[in-house]
This record gives sequence, structure tokens and C-alpha cells, in this order.
Amino acid sequence: MYETFYGMKEKTFNLSPDPEYFYMSRGHERVYTHLEYAISENKGFAVVTGEIGSGKTTLINYLLYKTRLDIQIGLINNTNIPASQFLRAVCSEFELDIDAENKVDLMEIFQNFLLQQYAENNRVLLIIDEAQNLSPKIMEEIRMISNLEAEKSHLIQMILVGQPELKFKLQRMDLKQFAQRVSVYCHLDGLNRDEVGNYIRYRLGIGQAQNVDLFEEDAIDLIYSHSNGIPRIINIICDTALVYGYADGLQLITRSVIEEVINEREQSGIFKEFEKDGLLLPVEKGKKPVGAEASGPELQKFEARIARLEEDLGRLTEEMNDLKNLKDERDHIIFDLFKMLENSLKKRMQLLALVGKLSGSKEDRGSGGIEEQLQKLSLVKE
Repeated sequence: MYETFYGMKEKTFNLSPDPEYFYMSRGHERVYTHLEYAISENKGFAVVTGEIGSGKTTLINYLLYKTRLDIQIGLINNTNIPASQFLRAVCSEFELDIDAENKVDLMEIFQNFLLQQYAENNRVLLIIDEAQNLSPKIMEEIRMISNLEAEKSHLIQMILVGQPELKFKLQRMDLKQFAQRVSVYCHLDGLNRDEVGNYIRYRLGIGQAQNVDLFEEDAIDLIYSHSNGIPRIINIICDTALVYGYADGLQLITRSVIEEVINEREQSGIFKEFEKDGLLLPVEKGKKPVGAEASGPELQKFEARIARLEEDLGRLTEEMNDLKNLKDERDHIIFDLFKMLENSLKKRMQLLALVGKLSGSKEDRGSGGIEEQLQKLSLVKE
């Protein structure tokens, strides 16, 4: 729509995690350096957390785009699966034969795959996105997979990517062993004011816009204050503003355009709340989000409370899964009992039919009687 009007080759503020449009802020550079180190030095576990829309997935895609090593990569992004199915999902990601039914056989299949890749000097990397949703049982499954090691190096590397709740989850006492295996941890914050302006100009440049200074400085100020530096929200505001600018024939996007975009989206229920560390906080127009600068003892109490709630939720989830597994096990037992009963009835019917046949046969009675005939047929033991 607006691409031709503003001289762009394509829409520059799409929400897809395209590594070509990846902007290396100071925060992204720090996280990228940590992950690059973790991969190059074959560290076992790396954990990346960040706010929703902060660019975690784009950063991972950029990292893989730049990595020149021979790496077999698996990506798990459905983390709301039963723990019993997690290893099967991992094997499926690496296109392994998963006809095996039990976990022991699956683990053996996966270990043989890792050993084969190790012998061929290939690296294996498992990336788990939305890791904040992992249940404690799946976290334990991941830890068990990490135990598959060669004599002097890890057979598999793992990167867990998630929202800030993942950090609190790793503070749980029952996940202490897991947390101790994390060799690299980093958190991705939003962009600062200067980086927001540079980010917008950078994306316009990649999209070959005729004017990379398409957004006026006071418009960028407003974008920063309402997005809190989160790239996904910046993209949404800028994309909508360009549509408005095109409709009005504007060569520059002014502050009034951004105000119109934000006001309209607020009226529709969007941007009325600001999400921080998994909590929705009210935002007043022209003010920073409540609690955005909380620090010290209050923030520590706040984080501790979240950790306790997360632990309680995890425990309830485990209990619900145990009840479900118990029900499934009971259903299997009942099914097996019915099958046994069915087979028993079939055998009794066959036996009665044969007895009736032998009872009505004079030839059979003259050759030793019913019992002798049954013994010959191995239906009755002596």
C-alpha cells in the first residue's frame, strides 16, 4: 500500500523475525556475544529471557544465520505438551525414527544419534522457545538429556528462550540441579531513546526507503514513551503510522500522526496496559508505566511473591498431570481385563462346543471317551 509512495522495496516494519532486519542494539549485542561464546565453546546450557516482543526470536535467527559451524538444529516451540511426549518431540525435530513406545528406547535412539553426530564432528543444538511454559517435569527431562555427554565435551547444547517468568522458575528449589547447569544467562531489555530512533532509521534503510528520516524526532519521542523500547510495539506503531501518512499524503510522519495512531488503538483497547515481568500495569497517557522503575526491597518482595506463586502453580500442574496419568493407567488396566475376559469366554465357548461334539459321537466314545480325546487335543492336562 504505502511502499511505493515512500519509495520502499517492501514493508519495513513487519512483525516476522527476519534476520535481515535485525538491529544490533547494545543489549542485543551483549546477548549475542554471550550466545556466540556459548556455542563456540560448546557450553551445555544457555538461557535468554526478555519481555514479550523484545526481539529474542529474531536474535536467535540472526545468530543461526551468522553461525558457520556444522550444526544440527532442532526447535521446540510448543512447550505445552505432556512430559511423557517431550523426548518424542525432540526426536521428531531431528527427524529420527520414533516407532519406539517407551522412554528408554527413545533415549537410546537419541543417544545413538548424538554419538553419530559427534563422531562426524557435527554439533547438535536444541532451541526451546517459550520456555517459561515448561513444566518442572519437562525441565527434569531436559536435564536428563543434558547428561548425555562424551568424555570431554557435551553431545548436545541447549538454548532456552523465554519471558522473565523463566528466571523465577529457575529459582525454584526443585529445579536447583537444573539451574546449576546453566553456564550462560542473559536478559534482553527494551531499546533506549537513541536506539529507538536508530532502529527506525535502520529498518527504513534496509527497506530502501527514499528518506530514512521519515519520522520526525518528536514523533520518535512519543513512539519510545509508548513502546518502552519494545521492538514489536515500535513496528506496530510505525507500520500503522505509515498507513495514516500515505492516506493523508504526508511526506513526513509527525507527532500528531503518532498521537492519532495511539489514541485510536487505545480506544480499541490496545496499549491501555503495559506488560512488565508478566504483570499488566495501568498506563496513564504521558506517564511512564507504574512500577516500571521499581527497585530495591519492594521489587525483591515482588519477585519473591511471583516465584512463590509460580512454584504453587507448578505444583498444582504436576498434581493434575499425576491424576490424569493415574486415570489413563486405570483405563488401560480395565481395557486389559476386558480383553482377558473376552479371550477366556471365547476359549470356554470353544471348549463347550468341542465337548458337545465329542459327546454326540459314538466313534469318539468308543475310542476312549471324552476326557481322553480332550487330553489328546491338549485342552485338559492330566
